[in-house]
Amino acid sequence: MKYFLLLMPLLFLHGCAPLGHLDSGADRVQLVDQYLAEQDYSKALALIANTSKDDPQALDLKKRRKIILDQLQTFEQQTIALALKQERSNDWPGAKLTYEEALKKLNISKTLDEEREAMLKRFQNRMKALEYEELIVTGEWLRKKLPLLHSLHAGDPGDMIIKWRLSRTENEARETAQELLKCGEQMLAESNLAMAQRILPLAAELDPELDTEAAVSQLENRLTARKDKKLKDRRRAAQKKDEEAIEAFNRAMAHGKLSEARLYLAHLSPTIQTSVAAELMQERLERAISEYILEELSVGDSFYRAGEYQQAIKAWQNVLTLEPDNETVQSKLKRAEKVVEKLTTLQKRQKKSVIELQ
Repeated sequence: MKYFLLLMPLLFLHGCAPLGHLDSGADRVQLVDQYLAEQDYSKALALIANTSKDDPQALDLKKRRKIILDQLQTFEQQTIALALKQERSNDWPGAKLTYEEALKKLNISKTLDEEREAMLKRFQNRMKALEYEELIVTGEWLRKKLPLLHSLHAGDPGDMIIKWRLSRTENEARETAQELLKCGEQMLAESNLAMAQRILPLAAELDPELDTEAAVSQLENRLTARKDKKLKDRRRAAQKKDEEAIEAFNRAMAHGKLSEARLYLAHLSPTIQTSVAAELMQERLERAISEYILEELSVGDSFYRAGEYQQAIKAWQNVLTLEPDNETVQSKLKRAEKVVEKLTTLQKRQKKSVIELQ
C-alpha cells in the first residue's frame, strides 16, 4: 500500500499523457490486462489511477492493482538480478540496456532508477581503477627503461638517436610522475592508502625533483596511524578475550568443572599467562585438582572395598580425566575392570546353569 501511495503523485504527472482519451464505454479491465501482458506497468497503473470510483469496473481494477504491485516487485527483482549477472560478466552495456528497457515499462520505479545509478557509478569506479592501473604500468615501464637508456648514453655519448630517446623518455617520465602524484593525492583524499602506497613512491622515483615530500610524508603518517590503530584494536580484542576467559575460569571453578577451568586458563594470551594473576589462577586450579583427585581416589577405594566395582571404576575414571598419566589409578582401574569381567562371566554361567536345571 505504501508503495502504491508513493507512486500515485508520479502517476498523475507522468501516466496520463500516454493513455490518450478513453471513451466511457472502453473496457478498462481488458486494457489493463493488455498492459500487464506487455509488462507496461506504468500505463496499467496510470489507467487505474485515472479511473473514477463510480466507474462500473472500479472494483475489478482495484483487484488488478494488487496484482500489478506484486508483479511490479517481481519485475524489479528480476531486472536487478539480470543486470548484476551482466555486470559480473563485464557486460556493462548489457546491464545499462537492461535497466533502460525496464524503465521504459516502469518509468516511475525509484528502485530501478537508483540501481541503475549505482551500477553506472560502479562502472565509473571500475574505469577509474583501470586508468590508475594503466598509469602505474606506464610508470613501472619507464622506471625500467630509464636506467637502460642512461647506460647506453654513457657508453656512447655522441649517439644522437640514443640521446634523443633518453630526452624524450625523461620528459615522459616527468609527465607521468606528475600524473602519479595527482592520483596519489587523490587516493590519500579517498583514504585509499594501499593505492597511494603504490603510486607515490613510484612518482618520486621517476622524478626526484618533483615535490612529493608532503604527500609521501602524509602517506607514511597515515600508514603509521593505521598500523597503531590495528595494534590497539588487537590488544583491545585480546584483553576482552582474556577477561571473558578469566570470567569463564572463575565460573567453572565455582561449579567444580576443573577440566573446563584448565581449558580457559590455557586460552589466555601469552602476555597474561606470564602475569602474577595467571600464576595465582594456576596455583588455585592445581590445588583444587589435587584435592579432587585425593577425594575421588578415596571414594573409589571405599567403593572397591564395598564391592561396588562399577562405582569405583567411575570415580577412578574421573581422576584420569584430569591426570591421564596417573599410573597408580590406571593400575587400580585395570584391577577393577578384571574383577567386573570375571563377575560378569560367573553370572552368565550361573544363569545358564539355572536354565538347564529347569
